[in-house]
Amino acid sequence: MAVDDGVGGTASRGGRGAGWLRRAMLGCAAFIALAPAGAAEPGGKGAQVPSETLAEFARPHQLVDIGGRKLNLFCMGAGPRTVLFDAGGSDWSVIWALVLPEVAKHARACAYDRAGLGYSDPAAGPRSPIAIVEDLHALIRAAGIETPLVLVGHSLGGFHTKLYARLYPEDVAGLVLIDPAEERSSERVRALLLKRYGASLTARLELRDNDGLGLLLARFERCVAAAKDGDLDPQSPLYRRCSDPVRPALGPAIAAERARIQVTRSYQETQGSEVINSVYGKAAGDPIYAALFRPGVFGNKPLIVLTHGRFDADDPFDVADFQSGLWLHEQTAALSRRGRHRVVPDTSHNIEIDDPAAVIDAVVEVLGSSSR
Repeated sequence: MAVDDGVGGTASRGGRGAGWLRRAMLGCAAFIALAPAGAAEPGGKGAQVPSETLAEFARPHQLVDIGGRKLNLFCMGAGPRTVLFDAGGSDWSVIWALVLPEVAKHARACAYDRAGLGYSDPAAGPRSPIAIVEDLHALIRAAGIETPLVLVGHSLGGFHTKLYARLYPEDVAGLVLIDPAEERSSERVRALLLKRYGASLTARLELRDNDGLGLLLARFERCVAAAKDGDLDPQSPLYRRCSDPVRPALGPAIAAERARIQVTRSYQETQGSEVINSVYGKAAGDPIYAALFRPGVFGNKPLIVLTHGRFDADDPFDVADFQSGLWLHEQTAALSRRGRHRVVPDTSHNIEIDDPAAVIDAVVEVLGSSSR
């Protein structure tokens, strides 16, 4: 798949992740797949979802036509307010299987698959944040989802939902952002890093992230190229590097569907395009994002930002990475006068798997606040 700037050009922009890139991309296949095959994740605190309910996520549901192509939408529950979930990079609605059924006890809860992922049709053109936001807007209208709603987004999905809330503020009553990807990361935290850690560590951190971004984009390009000639071999090392791992907490039906879908050309092209054209891969949107995301722009809309809690306290780079994320997420919480930022202890980037109860509690809290 062609990339406008090429991997070298994209990577040379300088510190696009500002130390947070490695951690924020932990939910994407290129980093998680470095774990041993079949590596288990924590079982999920407070997750008591029946296996038959988990299996419901492993099939298509309402296929909503948004103008010549269809997006998969799965809804449970009922209520005066709707909660809509957007997954992180490389993932789709299955990632919410431990959260959505519990939220559905309090409201109508829906998750959708972005174009080219899960059970949704692929889309032509780059899968940029604005393309994804416009798809989401079309889905909400075509499906007749009542607004204003509560948006919940993880990682890259967190940025998508944040951007949606700025471009379509009348549609959004509140937000829960789970380890959200952040725009203009270096620019926003460099002065803070310099003050706390000094010029040497700050420069080394950004340069290391620069290299990491180049490797990430190159890996996705290799995955896309390999899938052009047919499905990937699920037993190959390449497949492990081009896919998310099995998540035992989500059950065998979801694991089987993940393995079936992730070998395909559509999946590989989409996950690559989303990252290559994301806030990490493309700088063209930075001036626009700088104008959009200013403190207080969400007014009094309830907003909760969750940050994962695990980091290596003995690694100075990991400490600085983690602190960068805290600063970025604090700034995002400050977009609303009712914004709150919380660290969820003993969790990795996939908080919705490690501690679904923390996500459920945050969503229920925002639901209660948005009704007042």
